[in-house]
Amino acid sequence: MTTTLGPMLEFLHGLAFFVLGLFILFAVPRIGRAHLVWPMPLLALFAFGEALVAWDPVLAAALGLPADPTGRPSLLPIGLRAVPTVITGWALLASGLSVPRSADRPPSLALPLAVLALSLVGLAVALALVGAERAAPWADAAARFVLTLPGGLLALRTRRQPVPPGAPPVFRAAERPLRRASIAFVAFGLLAGAAHPTLSFLGQRTPAFLPPVLSALLTLCGAVILSGLIGTLNTVQARVEEWLEEVRQAQALAADRERISRELHDGIIQSIYAAGLMLEGVRAAIPEDPAAAQAQLGRVLQSLNQTIQDIRRYIFNLQGGFPQADLVSGLEELLRDFRINTLLETRLTVSGEERERLSAEQRQHILQIAREALANVARHAHARRVDVRLIYDTRTLQLRIADDGVGLAMTPTATGQGMRNIRERARLLDGTLDIDSAPGQGVTITLTVPLKGEA
Repeated sequence: MTTTLGPMLEFLHGLAFFVLGLFILFAVPRIGRAHLVWPMPLLALFAFGEALVAWDPVLAAALGLPADPTGRPSLLPIGLRAVPTVITGWALLASGLSVPRSADRPPSLALPLAVLALSLVGLAVALALVGAERAAPWADAAARFVLTLPGGLLALRTRRQPVPPGAPPVFRAAERPLRRASIAFVAFGLLAGAAHPTLSFLGQRTPAFLPPVLSALLTLCGAVILSGLIGTLNTVQARVEEWLEEVRQAQALAADRERISRELHDGIIQSIYAAGLMLEGVRAAIPEDPAAAQAQLGRVLQSLNQTIQDIRRYIFNLQGGFPQADLVSGLEELLRDFRINTLLETRLTVSGEERERLSAEQRQHILQIAREALANVARHAHARRVDVRLIYDTRTLQLRIADDGVGLAMTPTATGQGMRNIRERARLLDGTLDIDSAPGQGVTITLTVPLKGEA
C-alpha cells in the first residue's frame, strides 16, 4: 500500500504547486499590490519548477522508463536531473532576496542572478570532476540545502516585516493572508530544503512511511500558499470595489454640484436678473408715467412668482423651468419675456418640421442655452435686434441666435460661467457649438443637435 500511496502523494504534491503556478500566472496580476511583498514571476517559476521536480519520477515510472544508476526513474538524463531542483530553489531564494524594503525602492536582481550563475557553474564543475552518476544525488541535495532552505527561511522577513505607516490600505487589508502564505513558505523551506535531502541520504535506511508523509506535508504547504494568495486576491478585490464605489459616489456628487450650479446660473439667476432689469425700468418710469410703471411692476411680480415656482419645481426635481413646453413654445415664451424686459426687437423663425420628438431633458438643455445666450445679449451686446432661427433637418436640429451688437471680442463673456455652461450643455446633447463673431458685427451662436437617439 505504501508503494501505491507514495506516487499518488507525489502526484498531488506536483498538482498543488502546478495549480499554484497557474494561479500566480493568470490571477495574481490582477492584484498588483502583492508585488510589494514578492516578485510574482519568480514565484510562478518556483511553483512550476517544484511541480516538475515532484512529477518527474512519477511520470517516468508511469511511462515505464528504467531507473537511472541511482535507482530513481527520471524523464531527464542523470546529468541534468538536478537542473530543475537548482532552478526551483533559486527562484524561491531570488523571490526572498527580492522582497523590497519600501514601495519606492525597487528590488535588485543582481545578487539572485549571481547566485544562479554560481549554482549552475558549480553543478557543471561537479559533473565534470566526479561524473554524473556520483554528482547527481549530491547536486540535488546541495541545491536544496544551499538554495531551497534559505529561500524558504527568507519568508520570515515578510512575516515579521511591519506594515509601514504610509502603506496603501489595500496592502494593509491583505496583510493576514500574505503572512499565512509566508509561514507556509518557511515550512516548505524546512521540509524540502532540509528534511527531503536528509531522507535521500539515508537511502535504504529511511522508514517506508516517511517519504509519503513528506510528500503530504509538501502538498499541504502548496495548498496553504495557494490559500493565502487567494485570500489576498479576494481581500484586494473587495477593497478595490469599495474604492470604486467611493469614486462613483464622489463623481455623482460632483456631477450634482455642477448640474445645480448650471441650473441656478442659467435658470433662476437669469430670471432674477430679468426682474432686476424690469425694476430699473419701473424706477425710471415712475416720475413720467406712473400708470405704465404700475403695469410694469405687476409684470415684475408675475416674473418673481414664476421664479418661485421654478425654484419649487427644481427642488422637487421636476426638470426646472420648462417641464411641459415643447421647444417652439418655450422659445416663443423666452423671446416674449426678453422683448418685454429689454425692449429689443426679436424674431423667431422655424424651418422644417419636428420629425422626432425631443426628450424633456433635451428641450431643457436647448432652452437654457437660448436663455443664457439671450441674457448675454441683454447684458453685454448693446444690440438693437436679435434673430432666433430653429431649423429642423432630417437628422439634426439647429438653433441659431444672432444679434447686431458689438461682437464677442468686445465683451467679457468668452470665458465666463455662462459660456462654459452653454458649451457643457452642448456636450450633454452630443451636439456641436459654433460661435461666429467680429468686432462691431454682433455674435452668432449656432447649436447643432443630432436627432438620432436621445443624448
